[in-house]
Parts: sequence; C-alpha cells; structure tokens
Amino acid sequence: MLERLSAAASSALLLAALYVPALRAAPAPAKPAPDRYAELRMETGLIEVRVKVTGIATAQDSYDIFADFDGRVEDVQAKVFDLVTPEGEMAKLASTEMAALMDSASPGTKDQMENRWKGVYDYQPVKPEFHGIVTAVHVSPKERVRKGDRLFTVAKKVVLIGKNTEKLYSRLSPGMTAELADRKDGWLKLRAKLVNSIPLKDDPHFSRLWLEVDGLQRGIRIGEQFDGILTVGRNEAAMVLPKQYVFNDSGKRYVVLEVETGLESEDKVELLRRGSRFISSEELGITRKDGQNGKAKKND
Repeated sequence: MLERLSAAASSALLLAALYVPALRAAPAPAKPAPDRYAELRMETGLIEVRVKVTGIATAQDSYDIFADFDGRVEDVQAKVFDLVTPEGEMAKLASTEMAALMDSASPGTKDQMENRWKGVYDYQPVKPEFHGIVTAVHVSPKERVRKGDRLFTVAKKVVLIGKNTEKLYSRLSPGMTAELADRKDGWLKLRAKLVNSIPLKDDPHFSRLWLEVDGLQRGIRIGEQFDGILTVGRNEAAMVLPKQYVFNDSGKRYVVLEVETGLESEDKVELLRRGSRFISSEELGITRKDGQNGKAKKND
C-alpha cells in the first residue's frame, strides 16, 4: 500500500514540475490603450533658417578686349582686379604714324601734338563694353600690337564657389541671399545670391554652392576666400511644432493631427478641416518595417 502511495506522489510531482514552467512561459496580456492620449498644440510664431557658408571668388562670363588697328599701346591704366566701366579708359591705342609723331614731340608740346593730329591718325581710348573685373592685362606701355591682338580680359560676373559649413535641413533654391566678408581682414563686404546648389553625396546636409556677387565693387580679388551667412528663409507667422513629433516613411513626412469630421457612414468619414492639436506618434506606437529595430525613423 505504501509503495502505491509513493508511486502516485512521484507522478503528481512530475506533472507539477512540467506544468509550472508552462505557466511561466505564457505571454503577458497586451497593455490596454489609454482612454485618452495626451494632446499637444501647434504654435504660431517665428522660424528662421540661416546657415554659415564659405566660397572662393571666381571669374565668370569673361570676354577679351582686342586692338582695333595696328599701333602702339599708350598709358595703360587698368590693372588686374580693377573694377572697370564703359565710361572709363583702360589704355590708349595710337596708330603707327601717331606713335611716331608723339615720339618726335618735345614733352611740352605732346598734348598739343595729340590734339592736332588725332583727327588725322588713329588715336583712341580703350574702353570695356561692360562693367567687370579685370582678370588679365596682356600688354604693357609702349608695346606695339597688331589688329586683333588681345589687350585685356574682363569678367562680367564674379561667382563664389563653396559650400555650407554647418548642417542644413531645409531645401535650397535659387535667389536666396547671402552676406559675406573677405576672410583676410573682413573689410570687404559682399552681397550675393544663390544661383545653383548640389547636395554632397557623402552627406546631403551639405551642398556645393554657387553664389553670384551682386553689384561688383572695387577690391574684389579673384581667388580670394569669403565667409558669411546664407539666409534660407524666414516666416514670422509660421505654424510650428517640435521636430521630434514629425516622422518619415518612404520619403514622406507625417504628423498625427486633430481633424474635424462631417458626414460619416459605416466605412467612410468626411474630413472638413484640420485642427491645431496633435498626438505624439511614439505614444501611438507608430512603427514601420525598415529593419531599424521596428522604430519609426526620426528626422536627423
């Protein structure tokens, strides 16, 4: 009898040992959704995006000035990096005959000789066709030239080629303005406008920039480096919310917004307008299957 009771007790203990781990391994019940999610309110206020930039001055839309006839260059006034205008003289060009007369005149009668014979022999000022910066001087005083020889090279535009030096999260577009100063001593101030930009492959928060200088001025030197601030945008009455509550999915951006509804059927609802409140996507447990630990991708 005792042997039967002992065998029965052993069987009961074995069944209990197998059953208890099974109870421990059972999944916990799902956490019930809250009766009400915490609401957050969007604000209306100022948002301004400005970013530090740097660039090197380059000559763009350059053109050459040529000799109109055979002769000799006189009184070269323009130097490299000078600002020139169509009203100003860069040099004077005298025909071969006029140059010989000028050489034969005494210092006191040179001006009188020029005035007397300039209507007979070619003697004219060399002027640029457009405003610009002199990038090359190809002649020197008293140098003889032939018709068609290059005298000067002038750039109609100066473009700063560079990049932003701190992270930028907004899109760039042509026409954005920048204020810059030369890196050497900061005395030369420039205003420029963005004409082109290309995001860098290794980090899209940084871009190659082309900034065209507005209003060429004296002192601009090609090859000089300039630093400054690019204004990307400003809105004093923007509807804003913390960036952490905006999530990305498949290249699109979402916010869980309050909406006002109208007509409603069993499977459809009419949306009338959005409200000014939103709910945190993390509180709702919104995720996406992108291999990133099951979490929704946040903004960088």
